[in-house]
Amino acid sequence: MRLLAIDASTWWGAAALLEANEGTTRLVAEIGAHIEDSHAAQLLPLVDGLMATAGWSRSSLDAYAAVRGPGSFTGIRVALGLVSGLALVAARPCVGVGTLHAIAEAHGPSFFDRVPLVDAGRGEVYGARFDARSSPPEILRPDWVGDAALALDAGVDVVLFGSGAVAHASRLRQAGYTGPIGRAPTSVAAAAGRIALARLAAGGCGSIDMKPLYVRPADAEVKFR
Repeated sequence: MRLLAIDASTWWGAAALLEANEGTTRLVAEIGAHIEDSHAAQLLPLVDGLMATAGWSRSSLDAYAAVRGPGSFTGIRVALGLVSGLALVAARPCVGVGTLHAIAEAHGPSFFDRVPLVDAGRGEVYGARFDARSSPPEILRPDWVGDAALALDAGVDVVLFGSGAVAHASRLRQAGYTGPIGRAPTSVAAAAGRIALARLAAGGCGSIDMKPLYVRPADAEVKFR
């Protein structure tokens, strides 16, 4: 099975091509770029360049995946829209994967539970807690948004990483965390692809979890209310 995965949940826009065969998954190619202006303008050329590099045609793809949030409201919508459109035209399945789930998978195994944190603005972070070693990671605490110190509610024996961990390092230290603080992995699109392939191998089909996962309402929605 050949799969295209796209991540536009943060400023780092990326795409990855993966191939699964007889229980093994191989990363064929991956590309990423720091996108400061518009994911909408940059993602499709990024994908086309990746496909050309790998020598794959769109007709050779068997499935699609996109990171569905939390993160950039615009980027999430662009990635989900692009993947949904490509999958619809090709009559192929598509899978949405949570940002934090994909970041935890990209981090890899650890000695302690993995807690990825994404900067959410307004002095807050998006966070979730995953077990230490499984792949795809087992969710122990679902996505939340709030003060970075909430990551330590179940104790300080965790591994913290991601843009939110870096941005709020002093707050985490103040709350008693003494462990390492890691930057966000950049291979998130490939990680989302591995999670998507695992779901499809377990019997998933059609459109799976393709709704945006915002966790926090958009500013426009808050103002409307």
